[in-house]
Amino acid sequence: MEKASKKLFIFNLCIIFGILVTRRCNATTYFVGDTSGWDISSDLESWPLGKRFSVGDVLMFQYSSTHSVYEVEKDNFQSCNTTDPIRTFTNGNTTVALSKPGDRFFVCGNRLHCFAGMRLQVNVEGNGPSLAPVGSPRAAPAGILQPSSKKNNPATGVASSAAPVGGRGLRGSMDYFVYLMVFTFPLILYFINN
Repeated sequence: MEKASKKLFIFNLCIIFGILVTRRCNATTYFVGDTSGWDISSDLESWPLGKRFSVGDVLMFQYSSTHSVYEVEKDNFQSCNTTDPIRTFTNGNTTVALSKPGDRFFVCGNRLHCFAGMRLQVNVEGNGPSLAPVGSPRAAPAGILQPSSKKNNPATGVASSAAPVGGRGLRGSMDYFVYLMVFTFPLILYFINN
């Protein structure tokens, strides 16, 4: 009886581990401004349109030394006030984890750049990463990004991130791998122990 309960415990542990890994694998990394990056030429006002940001997703800001990223409160976002930021980033390659639901506000530390459009508002949904609905835009994998500059963006407000090549991309491959491991690992243990 003890051997059966041990196997059941390991099986349940594998299921729980698989669910946790799968939820984390569903997180998306968004490159802010796509190939233009965090820059004054990017159309940052329309960039988030059509994107669904969830808890666990990540924003990647890539920018030159003439820019910075300040996370600010809503009131400071509206007025481009950078005197009391929540967080400040200046390294040119900033990763911001979206760890809780709600609105997040980012501006360039150069107030003139902020007034010229270098600011971003993101609405983070839910309690964890979720797959985007079918047909909705996703973050583009590295190497196949489309430009998001003000002069190249259509006036229709269509999001400019490309969909992953081959349908679901790496996210889908990782899901299949995790499911395969979750369901085969207990079977392997069963045959090893018997």
